[in-house]
Amino acid sequence: MLEVLVLTVPSNGVRLTSIASDWQGVAFLFLAVVAAAGLGLFLGMFTCWPWLRPICSRLNGAPLKTGDRVLVLTGPHSGTTAQVYEITTGQGGWNLARLDLGPAHRDKFTDIVEEYSVLKIKGEPDGPANGSQPIRSETNRTSSAAGSRR
Repeated sequence: MLEVLVLTVPSNGVRLTSIASDWQGVAFLFLAVVAAAGLGLFLGMFTCWPWLRPICSRLNGAPLKTGDRVLVLTGPHSGTTAQVYEITTGQGGWNLARLDLGPAHRDKFTDIVEEYSVLKIKGEPDGPANGSQPIRSETNRTSSAAGSRR
């Protein structure tokens, strides 16, 4: 919307074609469009994200509950399946899930993910005791020992 305003609202009766007739005018228009896009992204983050976030979470299987198996979609644990062991509320009032990724992650609180960044796995048979099944080889190997404490 801001880009449309930049390109259609004439300044002091000057037409867009006369502004873009030389390289300085084209550079000015390019700069104005880039600035409008950046401002639009910034404003959209505050106006659209609060209602897009719950939609993305629902599409990925939220609301989550303790015992659900999920696939992590983003972040350092991307590609890892794990079991939700706790649901907590974040500072913004949204639900956060804590995943069973092992004691090292639990102690450092690096096992917390937002509901929109995981995909709930439905109908999958139970895996190892702790529910952690890495898809990639880089995932934490100590997590299999964590499941034996249950």
